[in-house]
Amino acid sequence: MTEYRQRIPIGPLDQFVVGVNPRSLVEVGRVIHGAQILTRSGPDGADSVLTEMAVNDRIDLRFERVVIGSGDGYFADLVTWLNAHDVHVTVVSRPRWLSWRLYVVTSDITYLDAALAA
Repeated sequence: MTEYRQRIPIGPLDQFVVGVNPRSLVEVGRVIHGAQILTRSGPDGADSVLTEMAVNDRIDLRFERVVIGSGDGYFADLVTWLNAHDVHVTVVSRPRWLSWRLYVVTSDITYLDAALAA
């Protein structure tokens, strides 16, 4: 989180939403303060609850920019949807964890552990 906050500053008007597996809820809650935490169990549970929230809450109508802190290819469809609605998307990921599927739909990528990206 420290490196993430250095690369992607979080302002006082920004909304921060985190998806987690229920088993990780307490641990994440201790580390990340001031965030809305969504939880769902099962394969891709955290990813699916975040994606559903984004689409159902029509974040495309409320935000000009969305930052996705994941390299998971699950988010490729969400990025495509946001791009189609003229929302700027930044993906923050570790170089080796960025899926090809997400990479090809994202024009703005910030790498954590940037020294490893070379």
